[in-house]
Amino acid sequence: MAKDKKPADKPSAKQGQTIEGRADEVKKKKGVSPYTFLLQVRTEGEKVTWTSWKETWISTLMVLAMVVIMAIFFLVVDQGLRFAICTGLQMQCAAPTQ
Repeated sequence: MAKDKKPADKPSAKQGQTIEGRADEVKKKKGVSPYTFLLQVRTEGEKVTWTSWKETWISTLMVLAMVVIMAIFFLVVDQGLRFAICTGLQMQCAAPTQ
């Protein structure tokens, strides 16, 4: 199988061309004008499949619900650890100041 492969068309580093030589070729690429770039960006933006408003609202509500659930979870864990430490070490825990 390996014998059936054709040699590469591009010269390798062993044949005298260095990696730096290939990097110089990349730098010589022609730039694109800002107007052309903006046209390309707009064309690519039209290819994007955007979510519907309904999907966006459902996702937003799900994120907010998870934030509330996680806030309650961490509040319970924090208060449970505070109670366990204050009770276990038999120390006077400071009451929250107002």
